[in-house]
Amino acid sequence: MANTYQPMVMDIFPFPNGQGFSGAKAWWKHVLNLEEKRRLNNLVGIALLDTGVRNRLIDERDPALYEAFGLSDETKRWLQDVSADSLDELASIINAAFADAPLLETA
Repeated sequence: MANTYQPMVMDIFPFPNGQGFSGAKAWWKHVLNLEEKRRLNNLVGIALLDTGVRNRLIDERDPALYEAFGLSDETKRWLQDVSADSLDELASIINAAFADAPLLETA
């Protein structure tokens, strides 16, 4: 699927006088990506402070841990497949993934 820029425009006038909301799908994808990254950052932050959480995240790949942080099914599957031997490596992979992820795409 080709990623293309889609402008996001929100109408400040309520329906029926306004023009509606253009680019809603792109806007919500952007918002959800930010929320998912925040959840992953929280998970990695807790893993920095607690070796038990770190072991569950890096060594055991514990699905219950992912669930506790409210991660999406897509992110849970992605974390299961990530090859990281340390928390530092996982954090780098997460940052790279979100830096490369298109926030705006059309479907």
